[in-house]
Amino acid sequence: MAKANYEDRLTSYEPMYSLKQRFERLRSFLTSALFLTVALCAACKQPPAQRNATTPAVTSAAGSNQPGERTADEIALIDVSIKGDTAAVKTLLDRGVNANTKDPDGRTPLTEAAYYGHTEIAKLLLDHGADVFAKKIHGETVSDMAAGHKDIAAMIKREMDLLEASEKGDVLAVKDLLDKGAHANVRDPDGRTPLTEAVWNNNGELVKLLLERGANPNAKKNDGATPLGIAKGKGFREIVEMLKKAGAK
Repeated sequence: MAKANYEDRLTSYEPMYSLKQRFERLRSFLTSALFLTVALCAACKQPPAQRNATTPAVTSAAGSNQPGERTADEIALIDVSIKGDTAAVKTLLDRGVNANTKDPDGRTPLTEAAYYGHTEIAKLLLDHGADVFAKKIHGETVSDMAAGHKDIAAMIKREMDLLEASEKGDVLAVKDLLDKGAHANVRDPDGRTPLTEAVWNNNGELVKLLLERGANPNAKKNDGATPLGIAKGKGFREIVEMLKKAGAK
C-alpha cells in the first residue's frame, strides 16, 4: 500500500517537472535572442567612415608625387649637372626635362651645379627657370651651395635682388639687374614674380619694362592669381590694357 502511494506521488509530480523544464528552455531561448538583437544593433550603428578609415590613406599614398617617381631623364639631369657635362645638360633641357627635379635628398640640378662650380650649367638652368630658392632636406639653399664660387653666387643673388627691387618699385635697379643677366620670370617660394609685384603696386613703368624684357604675362602664383587677375581685382585699368596687349588672359 505504501509503495503504491509513493508511485502515485511520483506520477503526479511528472507534469510539474515537465512544465518547469519547458519554462527554463523558453527563458534560455529568449535570453539568447536578446543578446543577438543587441549585438546586431551595435554593428548597425558603426559609422561607415570608421569601417573604411584606411581606404583614403592608401589612395593618397599611391597618387603622391615622390622623388622615387622621377623619370630617367630627370635622374640623368642631376647626374650630368654634377659631372659638369654642359652639352648633356643643354640636350636634356631642350628636350623639356624639368629643371627643378629633386632627388630624395632634395638635390636639384642647380644646387649641384652651384656646389661643383659649373658656371655655364648654372646659367643654362637659370635660363630654364631653375628655382633659386630651392632647399635640400637638411636646409642647405642654392646660395649656401654656391658659397665657394663667386660667379655662381653673384648670379643667384641677382635673381633674388630682382624680386626685391620689383617689390620696392625700383625701376632703375630692376633695369640694371636685367642688364646684368637677371631673369624677368624668377619666382619666389609663393610663386611671386617681378611682374606680379609690379602689378600689385600699380607700377605701370615697371610693368612695361618687365614685359619688354620677356616677363610672362600669364605666370600664376601658387594661389592661382595671375597678373591680369590682380590688375582687374584692384581696378588698375591702364595696367589691364597693357597686360592684354602683351597676351595676358
